[in-house]
Amino acid sequence: MINKIGAVNSVINSKSVQKKTNVQNKPAGQNSNAQPLAGAKYLSAYQAMNGVKSNVSFGASEELTSFEKEIIGNKEIRIPNILVINENVDLPLKKMPSGTEHLNAVGLNFEKYTDGEKEIINISNDKGNHIFEGVIDATKSKDELPVVIYKQGKYMPEITVKDPSLNGKAIKMLAGSKLKGDGFEFKMIGDYEPVPNSGDVKSVPVSFKGRTVITTLNKEPRTLNAVDLYTNSDLHSQAVKGDYYEEVKEDDPTVVIPAGGFGERFFNITREAENKPSGKLPTDDRYRIIASALNLASGAGIISGSDDDSITYLSQAHEIPENDNTYHVNKYKTDGGAIAEGLVRDLIKNDKSSIILNADIFTNADITRTYHALKSLPNAALIIPYYPVNAQRAKSFGLLGVEQDKSGNLQIKEFLEKPKYTSDAPLPSDFVEHGSYAKAMDEFKKVQTALNPNDENTFLANPGFYFLSPQASKVLMAKGILDSKETGLGAHVMPKIVEMANNGELLDSDGNKMKVYTVPLEAKGGKPAVWDDIGTAEAYLKLIKDVANEYNTKGNTPENKYFGIPEFLMSDFSKNTDLTTGIVYDSPEAKDSFGNFCEKYNVQEVEGNIFVAG
Repeated sequence: MINKIGAVNSVINSKSVQKKTNVQNKPAGQNSNAQPLAGAKYLSAYQAMNGVKSNVSFGASEELTSFEKEIIGNKEIRIPNILVINENVDLPLKKMPSGTEHLNAVGLNFEKYTDGEKEIINISNDKGNHIFEGVIDATKSKDELPVVIYKQGKYMPEITVKDPSLNGKAIKMLAGSKLKGDGFEFKMIGDYEPVPNSGDVKSVPVSFKGRTVITTLNKEPRTLNAVDLYTNSDLHSQAVKGDYYEEVKEDDPTVVIPAGGFGERFFNITREAENKPSGKLPTDDRYRIIASALNLASGAGIISGSDDDSITYLSQAHEIPENDNTYHVNKYKTDGGAIAEGLVRDLIKNDKSSIILNADIFTNADITRTYHALKSLPNAALIIPYYPVNAQRAKSFGLLGVEQDKSGNLQIKEFLEKPKYTSDAPLPSDFVEHGSYAKAMDEFKKVQTALNPNDENTFLANPGFYFLSPQASKVLMAKGILDSKETGLGAHVMPKIVEMANNGELLDSDGNKMKVYTVPLEAKGGKPAVWDDIGTAEAYLKLIKDVANEYNTKGNTPENKYFGIPEFLMSDFSKNTDLTTGIVYDSPEAKDSFGNFCEKYNVQEVEGNIFVAG
């Protein structure tokens, strides 16, 4: 059974996998001892260095083969069963069909050959980097082996293993995973850092009318179902009540949850039937990814589970019919337009404060603390809490450039989108174009305004939470905000509010200039909050394993960095995670199914970023 399988080093050695070049790619006159690198770019470079003439023209339009047409879809490249495919595939030599160019961003070279009683399978990209290495017993019938599907999408590759013994579940192998059983050895190349293997918080249910507005765009029925699963249960009662709960209760703000994204980065986890907000976490089926945002609203008392809860949907795709709480709005590229239209039409009450929470985050933040800052800081129009990140990670975030006022408050002066330079200043020797170095230095200096004054080794990242006063909400109705090309909350709408405030154009009812601030994103009691954007499958699995480890070693105590997240959630993560092997199961049934698979194939090795799910 699976609990008997130890985490041991893989016996798959890349040196033992003899890479062989496709015959059709071997240039004439090549030295027999030389090995050209995989991919058209490297092949062309090799040929140029060795004076070899070639008919290969990288990027030239070339008709796809019938097989390649079958495996290239709109969202991913999928080779249906790599164990039975005999045709080698070299997609970097092809021009991808219109609309699918992004699928081939890192190329795809599939090679398969026989070495004695072994069949060797290599998948690499056009940089010559291996993605997957497989060894199967050539003497076995393919009916004696599982089905192995290779998938490569916009953001990540994946191996999916299917077999009748899994009872409808599938094994998803991501970067940094390995699996060995009778007749096969599979390895997804990448780094894997195992989490070391090492209890009741309940809130008083709230009963007052709160407003929640959810903007939708893709897979709308799935989103509504995910919300219903949460709100029709008692899960809200297990949300930890915030420190300023009574203040929120008195003010009765509106929570807005943008849930319109395609979830392409998460496609291999959620599958085509779902968008990311409706994706399942390895816990109670009622708690979907969007429940993280709903849980924050419950901790603030805005969702109570009572009949007085008011949830309004703004539908952009019009996949759901209009009724008393569902309204059709125009289709925008992002959720910002839907929110602005909702304010204009009074579907989102513009005489109340608003809290905007992303639908695909995981955090133990206490949003009542940030709301308290909105109400207590002088002339606050907008509060965007910051999350501290190191210099390297800061390059993947939008940052907040700030100035400290006389009282020590941090006022936001500028949005800085995913900077190229953070703590590493540009070097003059890196630039040859006139003026380019000066421009890079200006960018670097701007980024320094996002340094955390409380920790000079971190930067102030924007986690995508926005707390708006009624005056700031009215700015969303100003001319230009509803431009369909400029409706991104972080890219257009919020920077507009910041700009207007800093230019003295945003005034309260008494004519006073309003300001925009940032404060730390905090958990209950004022401790630093933990925040994660569930952006990719690898990040998703890492988060689950980290939560499980914290719960196993520290229980549901303030020492647990995730304290504030419902205990049942942490407990379920722990139950559905094997920290020794690194496997995450979407349910106890998946764990049992994988045990059946391991018995059938006498699995000797399993480790890494593996997700077993339906």
